[in-house]
Amino acid sequence: MTKRPNRIKEVILRRSTFIIFLILILGAFGLLRIVTTHKDIDDVANIDLPIIEILTQVETNQLEQAISFERAIRYAEEMSPGNEVAIHGFAEADSTFRYLAQLVDVDLLEAEQAVTDALKMTNQEAQRIKLKGLLLSIKKLESDHTSYEDHALEVMDLLEEGRLEEAVFASERVESEEDQFNKQVEGVLMRHEMFTEALVKIVEQEEVLSMKWIVTLTLLFIILSLLAVYTFSYKIWRPLEDIRTGAERIGKGNLSTRIKLSSNSITSDIVESFNEMADRLSYSQKEIDQFIHFSYSTADDLKAPITNLGSLLDMLSKDNLNASNFKAILNNAKKTNQQLEKSVNALVEVNKVREELPSDKEELIVDEVLKEVVANTITKIKSSNATIKKDFSECPMVEYPKSQLRVIFKHLLANSLAYRDPEKPLQIKVKSKRVNGYTTIIFKDNGLGFDSIKYKDEIFRPYTRLHSHVDGAGLGLYVIKTIIDYHRGGIRVESEPRNGATIAIRLN
Repeated sequence: MTKRPNRIKEVILRRSTFIIFLILILGAFGLLRIVTTHKDIDDVANIDLPIIEILTQVETNQLEQAISFERAIRYAEEMSPGNEVAIHGFAEADSTFRYLAQLVDVDLLEAEQAVTDALKMTNQEAQRIKLKGLLLSIKKLESDHTSYEDHALEVMDLLEEGRLEEAVFASERVESEEDQFNKQVEGVLMRHEMFTEALVKIVEQEEVLSMKWIVTLTLLFIILSLLAVYTFSYKIWRPLEDIRTGAERIGKGNLSTRIKLSSNSITSDIVESFNEMADRLSYSQKEIDQFIHFSYSTADDLKAPITNLGSLLDMLSKDNLNASNFKAILNNAKKTNQQLEKSVNALVEVNKVREELPSDKEELIVDEVLKEVVANTITKIKSSNATIKKDFSECPMVEYPKSQLRVIFKHLLANSLAYRDPEKPLQIKVKSKRVNGYTTIIFKDNGLGFDSIKYKDEIFRPYTRLHSHVDGAGLGLYVIKTIIDYHRGGIRVESEPRNGATIAIRLN
């Protein structure tokens, strides 16, 4: 028997795989959102904040540079021979201004390098657009600061030379450039801070959106899981409930109970097993009924010869028997004993066949099995002048218990020999066919035949003999049908008087 696949196991594995797949999708989505959010946070931490620090440093140093420039002018206005405080203050302010000017140049170059490195680091298009604009702004700041620094140093040189009026006049342009540069630095810093703040808000919004999506997907996953569990449970519970109800009906004696099976039923293997069990129970009950009928028929068949034998024994016990009567009674007793022996042998054969029904099936060559049966019956075949034509080309092999296939062939051949037409040579044709996926043996002869429509139910009953002149137990078709029914096969008989009989047996 081919082992059925475990449908419940398969469905559980599929459903579990589906749920795991959903969990993986949910986890992958959450991980992707987290990675994306972390990337945005990394951009803020590694790009925006350092640039803001540098630009803030530029702004701070520039303001201090402007203060040093104003202090230098104020001290220059107070300088006179002997005023050491003013001379010293001017020199210190001049030195600080020049130092801060160089520091601002360095800061701007550092800011430019930081932006250039950030462009190589980031993959965000919005960040790249912002950095490219920032890079242009820094380069302009470098150019403006160089111009401002040159003009401021010219003023310092004039102050150092004592040309105060020219220096004060030139300082107005420097202060204008200074003011303009400070505004540019402040504007660049403010725009960058605003962009960073906007980016932080976007990151926060994405985090909120990610949480919403994760919660939504989690709820959806829970709903799908509940639906899957409910559907799966129902598809298991419904057939199990049907099995329970069916078992109750069978327990009450309704052996025809079967469970309808849908093509995609999860519990198909359980339902099929239940239906097979019900088939077996039905078959067993049928077998019991047939055996009871067979027992009654056997008892009835044995009753007459036993009664006759008793009468003969009574006759033998009389004292007035002559030799002629004794011989006649003895001959009748022998015939009665032969009849009893034949009935008992038939009964033994039927019981033996029943005992061997559960035998294992094996791969058989049909022709070889038939040859064995023919060899055991060769004497009767020759004496009947019978010819046997075989054709097993369409289905040469069959899976069946060998002893039972041999019994089937033995009784089919015995029936053909017993019911041959004495007016013509007996011809037997045996062939195998494959019909609807089943192996079918067709056994045909040209014997006496009978009305198969009239006797369609009687021919399978034990001890049925439609031709009284034929000597036999009348168990051939009964034994064949017993074997065929056990293996869930089928048998069909077609016959007409004087036109032989055709018996088609579906083995498996």
